[in-house]
Amino acid sequence: MLRQLLPPLLAYSGSYRQGLSNHVPMALQALAELGADEGELRRRAASCAHLEPLVDDGRDIADTSGWLGDAASEAAWRRRFAWERESERWQRCWPQRLRLVLEAPASASFHGVIRLAYAARGEVAAEIDAALAYALANWRLLPSPGSSAVPLTLSELLRDWHRAPIPPGEEGRLIADDIEHALAASVLPWRLPPGLLAGAREQRRLCRLLFLARRQFNILHLLTAWEASLSLARGQGLSEVPDCAVLQMQMALLGAFIYHGCPALPTLRRDPLPPLADIRRLAREQRDDHSVKLALSCMRLAELEGDAAWLELATEVATHGWPERVAA
Repeated sequence: MLRQLLPPLLAYSGSYRQGLSNHVPMALQALAELGADEGELRRRAASCAHLEPLVDDGRDIADTSGWLGDAASEAAWRRRFAWERESERWQRCWPQRLRLVLEAPASASFHGVIRLAYAARGEVAAEIDAALAYALANWRLLPSPGSSAVPLTLSELLRDWHRAPIPPGEEGRLIADDIEHALAASVLPWRLPPGLLAGAREQRRLCRLLFLARRQFNILHLLTAWEASLSLARGQGLSEVPDCAVLQMQMALLGAFIYHGCPALPTLRRDPLPPLADIRRLAREQRDDHSVKLALSCMRLAELEGDAAWLELATEVATHGWPERVAA
């Protein structure tokens, strides 16, 4: 069904209204994975009046230098990938392109890596190319300004910052802006050790706890981006995402933690879990795309990590949606 529904959507840009993400292809894949029927998928595919057409500046696709992080290059990247597929070059370039996406998971406020993971699972070539083009055209690295000589684990650092919070920066228009502004705090280099402070699995656990503490929009995207990155890595036969991606996700977690006031992280409670089929059904019934995607991401992380704690969050989101109003 997605092979019929996705091609007409390729006329639209990966973003609209100066940077908001086009969620329709991602939502369709999420609903399909949750077991949506043809009617549900067609209704979602039809809700695209808010989207904007893709604008092609007509640049020559022979030389892609300078395109990375150039939002105006999205259409040209798509043309380039179409040419590579016709000339049997695409598969040869895929590992390097995927590495670039994983190196900068905050690109397009995390939607580049998320859309690419969904597209890769859907296996529709033109949608994979559209997602890859969107990610590369909006490629963006977060700063990593740590220079403190005090050795701390990530959990210890978050507790330290909770005791003496770092003032958040100015509010941005997009999720990645909020995080980047928080990471620009003048005191941060002296309060942050350099390098990785926790492995990927521990970071995902802390992201889950931060979401439970605040239930806010940008933290939601950290969770869905983590699942997307791990999904792409596993699809390439890797057990975990590369360290370059883990470091960027660590900076995203720290930026979100500062932005939301350096809160105390809660103790995870254990509740009875409904059958998986019920979680999927409840998630499909959510009217908000972010709730659908977050519930699916949590279900997938439970499977990828073998950790039922993710199913508890999946159940809560599938039942109530993601917003702050469901906070205890």
